[in-house]
Amino acid sequence: MLSKPMDKNFEELCYSCRTGDMDNVDRLISTGVNVNSVDKFDNSPLFLASLCGHEEVVKLLLQRGAVCDRDRYEGARCIYGALNDAIRDTLLSYDISKAVDVKQPFATHISSIYNEESFFNRDISFRVSNDQLYTAHRFLLCARSTILAGKMAHEWVRNDVILSEVRSDILEIFFKFLYLIPVLHQIEPEQYEELIKLSNEFSIELLPEFLDKARHIADPTDKSRLMSDYQYKFTEVARNQLLVFVNNCIFGSAVDLADKEQLPISLMNCSAYPDILLSVQNRNGSIRIYPCHLAVLSRAEYFKIMFTHNLKEKVEYVKAKHLLGKYGSVIPQLTLPNCEFEVAEIILRYLYADNTDIPWMYAIDVLLVADILLEDRLKTIASTIITQSKEFIQQYNVFDVLYLSWEIGVERLEQFAAKFIAIHLQELYNDPEIKRAIVLSSERISLRQETDTVELVDDIRYYLLRKYSFEPDDVELFENQDDLEYLKQVGYLEYRKDMEIVDDILSRLNLDV
Repeated sequence: MLSKPMDKNFEELCYSCRTGDMDNVDRLISTGVNVNSVDKFDNSPLFLASLCGHEEVVKLLLQRGAVCDRDRYEGARCIYGALNDAIRDTLLSYDISKAVDVKQPFATHISSIYNEESFFNRDISFRVSNDQLYTAHRFLLCARSTILAGKMAHEWVRNDVILSEVRSDILEIFFKFLYLIPVLHQIEPEQYEELIKLSNEFSIELLPEFLDKARHIADPTDKSRLMSDYQYKFTEVARNQLLVFVNNCIFGSAVDLADKEQLPISLMNCSAYPDILLSVQNRNGSIRIYPCHLAVLSRAEYFKIMFTHNLKEKVEYVKAKHLLGKYGSVIPQLTLPNCEFEVAEIILRYLYADNTDIPWMYAIDVLLVADILLEDRLKTIASTIITQSKEFIQQYNVFDVLYLSWEIGVERLEQFAAKFIAIHLQELYNDPEIKRAIVLSSERISLRQETDTVELVDDIRYYLLRKYSFEPDDVELFENQDDLEYLKQVGYLEYRKDMEIVDDILSRLNLDV
């Protein structure tokens, strides 16, 4: 039998589900990998996480669209193969109708801006047959449909559009769908035909296909399963559409300036339909202005706090008489922390489309900007890229990584550095930086007592046990052994040598830990 070819990201996802690496599972899911696929042994990520006892990974997979249907073979395998009762109970109690990735940060944020009216600029309104009014964001409608984008540019130039032939209930469901709000279960059979017609008119991908299948299914379980499968597809289509929109309309309309006061009119009249400008200055002093949207930038906590708390000192209002109109006489302009334009665009791809494709050479800069933006999930993803890249550690000093982890509070990087030091301890023994790192770690302990330990030293000792595949009890047994040949074979002599290096460094530093 031929083995099934596997996508590299899916293969890594399966490995992370086996090992319980929740951060990497989160990162890989955000790349669009299919969580309901199977590996060459017919194991799904959910089955692997269940079998290996990683409850939090199981919950994350379920939240992101993994289906556990007890009436199907794969679902039964997950339930009966679960390592413990807690995971089994989680799988049994998880309602299949909710097994969609509505809790995915990207989908959740896009859905949230549909009802949020406090400071998100809705710039187009639609009036339907019963005179009811609906408002929306031009940029999102343009991203979700090329037909809608064409109408925005030509027929719907004004802010108010009349759709006299569309029923209000149909338009409401249609808009909620575009904003990734889970509405499939709310659609009544008598609404199918009108929704299919409207979706085909505006070339909305997959929705007519789903509706056509759903109207021929009577069994509630089968219909729930269909909803679950398609909700995942809908979200992935939307992510890809917004990624195309960012690349073509935002990056394609960005302007490089010699003088930031000279804002060209093309910025506000471009196909991005921006309501805010994002200014970025790179290390060479060059300035680039991106036409953006507060509704999306507010996904970063820093920007959200800035506008919800009206921190005007952080917002520059650029006077531009030739850019008047619905924006008045000023244009809100935000400034991203100084960074390379490539880094700024990685940040924007993440905010708009949850894209986590971060080249290792930009991972540190992304990490630093994400820290300023209070975007913890992006920090975690960037740190995961660092710890998984062989090229990274060949270019960067491990002690710089350690100090950075302390500076911005990323435990994953701290553990990565400690593990690297433990593995390469004999090579690093004469490097004065290892002594400095231990001293700095000891100084991080507030109100240090004689019995205190040094966190870095504890971590190194832990990873030395892992390096030689020992348990603490093994070491006690080896210490009572006299057979040197046996101790050499099991690696105890090398382990002892590494431990003596640690003790020697501590002795030279007069640290009793």
